[in-house]
Amino acid sequence: RIDCQDGCKGVKFSKAVCQSCASPILRDYDKGTEKGGGHSEAYCRRCYQVGSFTDIKMTAAEMHDRVLAKMTEMKFPRYLAKLMAQNVYVLKRWEAEKSLAVV
Repeated sequence: RIDCQDGCKGVKFSKAVCQSCASPILRDYDKGTEKGGGHSEAYCRRCYQVGSFTDIKMTAAEMHDRVLAKMTEMKFPRYLAKLMAQNVYVLKRWEAEKSLAVV
């Protein structure tokens, strides 16, 4: 649990996360692109380009595994990597697969 008695001054939390992989979207550069060339407000550049997903066959379970592996590679504590990977199942792209999530 994080206690923010000082209002968490100096701590930055991203308000926007990719609705496919849950990575933070901090600036326009991080955003995916739509067919017309504009920025996607929902998806990151690694997941979404020119109006479609970069890996259209990926499943929520595969994304879960990818997020877990990437966070582990980045040296996040294992418990945190597992928690963040589990959040994949509540993202917009995977709504249809929610019922398949293992809790």
